Formats: sequence, structure tokens, C-alpha cells
Amino acid sequence: MTSFSSAEMVNDKQPNDDKEMGSSPRGQKRKRTSREGAGDTKKLIEVLDRNSKMLTTQLEAQNINCQLDRDQRKDQANSLLGVLNKLADALGRIADKL
Repeated sequence: MTSFSSAEMVNDKQPNDDKEMGSSPRGQKRKRTSREGAGDTKKLIEVLDRNSKMLTTQLEAQNINCQLDRDQRKDQANSLLGVLNKLADALGRIADKL
């Protein structure tokens, strides 16, 4: 059995890792031309704009749904309060008769 130290194993892997990452032999990144960068930037802006509009639409829909839910809960609470008031009045009249 051959034993390797961890430093030797790391040193052995580093050159292979650079090749796998797709870097150039010198370890420098390939520069984009201005045409490639402009096209990518324009696409990125379009995607971000579209996502922003979709998020705005979704938030508006959620706000509307939350408002409707609050209104519905308020109506239900008012109805329940009205029923409880009538019940309390009826119990009060029964208690007065006894």
C-alpha cells in the first residue's frame, strides 16, 4: 500500500481542477467582445424587467386577495357579534321572567 499525504493529493488535483473548470492554460478568463456583452446585458435586462412585472402583478393579486379576506372576516365577525347580542338579549329576557 502506498500512502500519500493530504498535501500531495491536493497538489495532484489542482491542475486537473483548472482543466475541468474550463480555464485557459494560463489561468486567465476569456474576455468577451463588446457585442457579446451588449447582447447578454440586453437579454438580462429584458428577463429582469419581465420578472419584475410578473412579481408586481402577483403582489397586486395577493394584496387584493388579502383585502377581500379581511373584508370577509370583518363581515363574519360582525354577523357573529349580532347573533351573540340577540342571544344575550333573549337570555336576559328569560332571566327577567324567572
